[in-house]
Amino acid sequence: MEVIKTTIHQLLTTGITTTTTGNQYIIIPDTGATYYVKFGLTSTDEEIGFFDAYTLPDYTGDTTITPILNYPQVTGTSTSRLAELRKYTITNVFSKQYITGGTTTTDGVDVPNSNTGSSITYYLGGIKYVDVITGASSGITFNYFIPQGITSANFINVPYYKNPNKENIISQPNIDDDVFISRQQVSAFDKNYRLEYIKNLSDLTTYAGGNFFNIVNNL
Repeated sequence: MEVIKTTIHQLLTTGITTTTTGNQYIIIPDTGATYYVKFGLTSTDEEIGFFDAYTLPDYTGDTTITPILNYPQVTGTSTSRLAELRKYTITNVFSKQYITGGTTTTDGVDVPNSNTGSSITYYLGGIKYVDVITGASSGITFNYFIPQGITSANFINVPYYKNPNKENIISQPNIDDDVFISRQQVSAFDKNYRLEYIKNLSDLTTYAGGNFFNIVNNL
């Protein structure tokens, strides 16, 4: 902590007292004076860094939160994402063309609430999408999202604390692991003769010269 000091001159008034020997002048402080002091200060901005959630079971004093019964619905328009649920199966049956069973917790097309002639309803990432096929709004995708509030998996109700070791950290650290591995950025099926080393599905999901692919049964 820095100590700042300055000298202030007190404002005074002169009082006259008459005595038998003459006038005596008494210095009296001016109690009605106003003093103005200016300090030239410099400031620096420091990033306080990350705060950590204290998730150990020995903490006390957490706050009880009363959930909101009806969260407001967020609506808007976007481009269609129906192609993300499309299967590679060649069929004219609508229920077999897409991944079905869509709900707020499961990605897929909501077949019972879809009309192939006018609109298709599907869910992705907890967001409800409605592709309008016919009518004045054809070609527009409406999406609806109902916040989960404190029931969301991303919400935690625990204390936060500041770790002094993480002060002035504003981004994720860059880790140099000193592991020298040549990882080619190639397609999983480039140079197919390499596939002879793939013996099971687990090997395939971790193959591709260091790349990782999510193998989905899309049939």
